[in-house]
Amino acid sequence: MHFKQIYTPGLAHCSYIFGDKEGAVVVDPRRDIEVYLQVADEWNLPIKGILETHLHADFISGHMDLAQATGALIYAPAAANCKFPHHAAEESEIIVVGTLAITMLETPGHTPEGAVFMVSDRERGEEPILVFSGDTLLVGDVGRPDLFPDLKYQLAAQLYRSLGKLRELENNMEVYPAHGMGSLCGRSLSAKLSSTIGTEKKFNSILSIHPEEVFVQQLLAEMPEAPDHFARCSEINRQGPVPVHQLNKPRAIEAGQFAQLVEQNYQVVDTRDQLSYAGAHIPRSYALSLKGNFATFSGWVLPPDKPLIIVADDDKGFNSALLQLRRVGLDQVEGYLKGGISAWITSGYQTDSIDSSSVFILRKALEKKAVTLIDTRLRSEWLEGHIPEAMHIPAPDIRHRHGEIPTDKPVAVICSTGNRSILAASLLRQKVFTRVVNVVGGVTAWKQAGFSLV
Repeated sequence: MHFKQIYTPGLAHCSYIFGDKEGAVVVDPRRDIEVYLQVADEWNLPIKGILETHLHADFISGHMDLAQATGALIYAPAAANCKFPHHAAEESEIIVVGTLAITMLETPGHTPEGAVFMVSDRERGEEPILVFSGDTLLVGDVGRPDLFPDLKYQLAAQLYRSLGKLRELENNMEVYPAHGMGSLCGRSLSAKLSSTIGTEKKFNSILSIHPEEVFVQQLLAEMPEAPDHFARCSEINRQGPVPVHQLNKPRAIEAGQFAQLVEQNYQVVDTRDQLSYAGAHIPRSYALSLKGNFATFSGWVLPPDKPLIIVADDDKGFNSALLQLRRVGLDQVEGYLKGGISAWITSGYQTDSIDSSSVFILRKALEKKAVTLIDTRLRSEWLEGHIPEAMHIPAPDIRHRHGEIPTDKPVAVICSTGNRSILAASLLRQKVFTRVVNVVGGVTAWKQAGFSLV
């Protein structure tokens, strides 16, 4: 059996292509599908099937693009109620591709329509040898059941029962999940991107929580933040995303026209690093550095109903930004600033700046009570250790929690290294805050300098 795992950094997403001598099948494809076409071409196999384990919340799936490019049939759980042409797979249904037999099991919990697909290679035997577990079972974790807040207790109970199905599988079955460490689809995912049923039974502590009532209570405690775009992406995947080749082709935009678009309320996304952005940027632009988790935080904070224009260091930076924006369903990208920020400046247009501070200067300011410090990391990071004087507001939450921050003195923002805090700083500057300082090096530099955390 042919087999390849495709890992997408930033999204921490795992997709797969596998096949026999007659054809290949893709599992949970990302939106940019060229990698699957290339692998299938290397194997000299047609892609005959596309499996969707669930309606993905953190990214836009490539199932529509891949089906159009190959003629392959999309198999999605019947419970997903998908609105595009597909085969609605039912519990225990067997899909046959050559010598491969693929059995679908309904495993609601992470999402209402969650499913897993077990694969048997009939050239070797009838017993399933691996399972594509989607976000039902992750390595060292399980999929979070709180993406639909009104259903979270019901989904957590369903997940307990779904995991019961997986506990009954043979220990030697290989487990291939849809996400790894860094994804917000779980709470504490492993960096390892595959496992076995036996290993998860032995070492995945969540599988040992009983009874159901205790499982529900413990699983829902201390869940990480859920980004805004999760519900939006899930619904786009249900309806069927617009194929990428049908989207408008972004263009290079001269500084003068770029300025006109800014006046027309196009949203400026600046993808440069934190120091470049702090030195000079277009007023009210979003600081979303490509050096950070660009896709996730773009999907989280950028308004999906407004057109976007990009500031990048070069064409390579813009192309990377465009790819990642499309992965999270931000398709209204008009173009990029031709010549970059230098062209904007030399054309005589206004720029803004944000002060940068070292941890040494921050420490002195805190001792004098001369600054309000905002820790913009996620809650799990905050709980692991934070600067005693800091307030905790995750970077995306600045949009609606900025009213909690005092305005009587400068505001310093900090994260792990500076990428999320510069985003927070840009969000504050869009509000009423004029005295904002980004702490370069973040909590990482604070610890390395020997300063204390609580």
